Amino acid sequence: MRFERLFKQLLMFLLLLLGSAAAQCGGTERWAVKDGTDPKVNQVDLSHIQDVSVQDLIAIVEPNLPARDDNTTRVVPDEAHVYRVQARLVKWKEEAGETGDNDYHLVLTDDSLKYTQPHKKPTGHSLIGEIPDPDCLSGAHGDFGSTSPFLPASSDAQLSIRGARRAIEAQFPDAVFDGGWNDAGGIPVEIIGVGYFDPPHGQVGRAPNNLEIHPILSITFPEQSEFAAVHAAAMTEAHGSTGVSRPTRATEAAATGTSSPHWQYTMIT
Repeated sequence: MRFERLFKQLLMFLLLLLGSAAAQCGGTERWAVKDGTDPKVNQVDLSHIQDVSVQDLIAIVEPNLPARDDNTTRVVPDEAHVYRVQARLVKWKEEAGETGDNDYHLVLTDDSLKYTQPHKKPTGHSLIGEIPDPDCLSGAHGDFGSTSPFLPASSDAQLSIRGARRAIEAQFPDAVFDGGWNDAGGIPVEIIGVGYFDPPHGQVGRAPNNLEIHPILSITFPEQSEFAAVHAAAMTEAHGSTGVSRPTRATEAAATGTSSPHWQYTMIT
């Protein structure tokens, strides 16, 4: 009997510990808008997806944002748009540790692979994508809702925070999750997610207008040839060019000071 009582006490302690840990994950600043537990999330139309380029997103005018202590107001219509963008994934990490919110932070660029360094002037070639932890919807202090349209009940839903995290984890089976960066080498990606404006605080990869794709609801990794064809077609339609896409050797030297080579596709007109 004594052993059984001790076992029950230990089990209760572990459950309380796990509950406390779950309550501490996530963030606070505009958290409800990020994970879709805000009052205006019903104005985000997941059935209407806009095809855009990295440069299209960077060119959007930044709206007036709510006060820094307003964590539940979505700016409509600016933060109600769902975008699909072809980009390059340079690197990513989990925002772990005492100051992290458990999001996956993705540095996305155009074909230049140039991205904004921490606390530096934006390059005009990159933006941030974020995939929240689906188990942290209530935020760091449990102040926000626990249900979100970005976390559908169906496990095989096309647009889902959980599905996006699984996709990037499967693509990078040797990734670290201790707050360190995972080098993605500029791999082509297709991202679908909701537009969100994050006040600047020295983020790696931030855009000049502070636009992010947050949350990312889908991430796929097309082959180089497929990516080049889609990208070339989009550029032809947008700019009226009849050029062809050819592979050229490129590096991250301009952005990172390294000499690690990558294949990159550019338009030859």
